[in-house]
Amino acid sequence: MKTPHGYCDLRVERVNDDIINAYIEHGYALIAVNTTLNCSLLGIGNSNKKKRKFADCNDENDEEKDWVPTPKLINHNDSKLTILKRLTIQITNIGQLQKILSSQNFKFYNILAVEPLNDKVFQDIVTSPSVDIITCSMKTSITPKDYTIAVEKNIYFEISYCPMLFNSNARQDTFTLAHLLYIKGKSKNLIITSGAANKLDIRNPHDVMNLGILLGLSRKLSMKSITQGCYSIILKSYGRKLGKSAIHLKPLKNNF
Repeated sequence: MKTPHGYCDLRVERVNDDIINAYIEHGYALIAVNTTLNCSLLGIGNSNKKKRKFADCNDENDEEKDWVPTPKLINHNDSKLTILKRLTIQITNIGQLQKILSSQNFKFYNILAVEPLNDKVFQDIVTSPSVDIITCSMKTSITPKDYTIAVEKNIYFEISYCPMLFNSNARQDTFTLAHLLYIKGKSKNLIITSGAANKLDIRNPHDVMNLGILLGLSRKLSMKSITQGCYSIILKSYGRKLGKSAIHLKPLKNNF
């Protein structure tokens, strides 16, 4: 496991040689390739009797079926860029999160992001130690208390800039979300990602930091949104994979 360093983009929707080279040319050191899973469409953790009956009629066994897809295939040997795997799940109840966490394929991912599709599940996920990133919209009902709990649990909020590059409505929604996160939690624990699907979507780190300032972040928070904030997420994910452990430090005798 490499210690995270340099500029980071923790949401890249597609990866190929052109995209990898673009990130290296822009000076990024680490990216995370995203896979999105809408759990509500799959009926995971859903108590709807009709869906359960449909599954039974089709001989579907939830215990045997792995709902989480395998991560996107990445062919990359350049030591200049570290590539991690991120899973973003869209959920309507906390049972869907528990189902994902028990998946065998989930173990292949480094970062877990959750997009709550209702206010009740948002209140549930801010207390989960397994969640790294919360992806929300301006319609998400966020209270200062929930925001504070998320920060205490080392959970980060995310703003992606690619949608706002090509759509005026998305641009307005992004500014509204940024303002909401400032009002509710002073923009603490906020990262900026691209959501890039091709190399033309990618912006260099200095442009991203300037965008952060336009979104209401201070210069310090804007820098942290693509550096230290991302490191914290990655180190948390490393710790989750390693499990509980203890170390003992013993000072060496100075023989000089």
